[in-house]
Amino acid sequence: MIEKLSLFDFRNYEEKHFEFTEKNVVFYGGNGQGKTNILEALSILSVGKSWRETSSEDLIRENSKAGTGVIQATLDNGNLYEAKIAPRSRVFEKNAKKVSLRQHFGKIPTLLFVPEHLMLFSGTKRNRQRFFDRFLFQISPHYRENLMKFNRALKQKNALLKSFRDPDPTSDPNPGWDPDPSLLAPWNKILAETIPLLVQVRQEFLAELNPLLQKELQGLSRTTDTIEVRLEIAEVFTSSEMTKEFVLDFFTKNSAREQAAGKCLFGPHRDDFVFYYRDKPILSTASRGEERSVMLAMLAAQKHILKALGGPSPILLLDDVFSELDQSRQNYLENLCNESQIFFTTTHESHFENFSHPVQKIEI
Repeated sequence: MIEKLSLFDFRNYEEKHFEFTEKNVVFYGGNGQGKTNILEALSILSVGKSWRETSSEDLIRENSKAGTGVIQATLDNGNLYEAKIAPRSRVFEKNAKKVSLRQHFGKIPTLLFVPEHLMLFSGTKRNRQRFFDRFLFQISPHYRENLMKFNRALKQKNALLKSFRDPDPTSDPNPGWDPDPSLLAPWNKILAETIPLLVQVRQEFLAELNPLLQKELQGLSRTTDTIEVRLEIAEVFTSSEMTKEFVLDFFTKNSAREQAAGKCLFGPHRDDFVFYYRDKPILSTASRGEERSVMLAMLAAQKHILKALGGPSPILLLDDVFSELDQSRQNYLENLCNESQIFFTTTHESHFENFSHPVQKIEI
C-alpha cells in the first residue's frame, strides 16, 4: 500500500503532497484539474512509463526551474521509491539509491483501467500491443529489455531500407551511402535474437491468461460464452518452433520484398492480440455491454497472474471508468478491488455512494 505520494514539477503540479489513510482513494473534481495526472505518476513509478505520454518533456511542468519532474512514493513497508524525469533520461531510486529498471519492475505492481481500454477491440493493434506490453513488463524481467533492443534494431534497419528504396534523386548519393544489403546483417542478427524470445513470452502469457479470462467472464456474466485472446503473427510464421535461424532465413528470402517496401516485414511490431468471443472476432459478435464485461474479466485475470507471482497485491489505477459501467459491473469492480489499494478518478462523488467499503475522498 502506498501511504504517501509527492509530486514536484510533474505535469500541472509544482509541489503536491498526498497522504492515504484508506485503501480506496477517490480523486474527484472538474475536468482538467489534474486527476489523471496523479494516476499517471503512479503508473510511471510502477512500469517506468505512462500510458499516454508522448515524450518526457510532456511530463515536466512548464517553467520548471529544475527542468526535472520528480515523483516520490512511500510504501507501508517503509521503502521510498522515486522517479526523476529529465528531457532525455529517467532515473529510478529506492531509499535514495539508484536502481536499474530490472530491479525496479515488480516492486509496485499496478493494473490500469482507463476509458480508452473500452475501445481496445476497435482500436489499432498498436493500442493492444501497448496494453499487453505494459503488463508483460511486470511479469517478465527480460521482456522489456528484449523489446527495447528489438525496437532500436528495427529503427536502424528501417532507416537503411528506406535509404535503399528512396535515395534522393535530385542529388548525387552521399559519399558514405552504399545500398548494399549486407549492411542489414548486424540489425537482422539482433532482430533474430530477440523476436523468438518476445514471441515466446507473449504465447506463454496467453496460455496462462485465457483459462483465467474464461472463468472470470463466466462468473461475471453468468454465461458459458467462450472468450480467447490469440496472438496472430504476421507473415509466414505459424510454427511454434520459431528460432533465430528461422528468422534469419525469413530475412534472407524476403530481402527484396523488404527493400521494395522500405520496412521490416516481420516482428512483434506487426503482430496483433485478437479477441475471439463465441469463436469469432469480438467486434462481429459482442455488444457494448459484453465488451465491458470482457475488459473487467481481463482485469481480474491479470490480477490473478500478478498475485500468483508471490509479490504484493497489485494496486489498481481506475481513471473515470465508473461512468462507463452499469450498476452490476460497478459492483463487480468493487469486489475485484478487495485486498488491493485502489486509486479512482471521477467528476462526480455520486459514483461512490453505493460503495460498501470505506473511501477516502480527495478533491482536486
